[in-house]
Amino acid sequence: MLQVGPEVIMEIPDHFEEERPMRVPPVFDEKEGAILSAMCEVPNGTYDSYTLTWKLNPAVQAGTPPAGAAFGQTREATERLIVRGLLRGERLAGADGVYFKNLKLTPKGEQAAIHQRKQGEETKKALADMVRVSAEVVKEMTDKK
Repeated sequence: MLQVGPEVIMEIPDHFEEERPMRVPPVFDEKEGAILSAMCEVPNGTYDSYTLTWKLNPAVQAGTPPAGAAFGQTREATERLIVRGLLRGERLAGADGVYFKNLKLTPKGEQAAIHQRKQGEETKKALADMVRVSAEVVKEMTDKK
C-alpha cells in the first residue's frame, strides 16, 4: 500500500515488494571473452600482456604492424577487465608502452570466466541442435517434392 498522509493512493500487490531486481549477466566483447577463457585454462600468473597477445593471435608475427595492433587491442581489453575488477596484475612500462605482468583472475573474475565458459558451451550446443534441426527440415521439405 502506498500511503501519503491519511489517504491511500494506490494498493501495491504483496508480491511486488518481494520481487528482487533481475540480474543481467555481464556482457563481454570477443576479445574480453577470449582473455577470460584463456585465463581460466591456466594457473594464475601464467600470462603477461605479451604472452596473452600471442595466445589470442597465433597467426600474427612478432614485430609486424599487425602484431602491434593485436598487442594494443589485447592491452585495451585487459584494462577494461581490470577496471571491472575481473583481472589484476603488475603494471609496467616497456618498449610498446604500458603492459601487465603476472595477470591473475580476481575471485569475481573467476566467477565471470566460469560463467563465460559455460555460456559458450551452451551456445555451441544450441547451434549444433539448430543445424541438426534445420538439416532435418530441409530433408523433409525435399522429400515432399
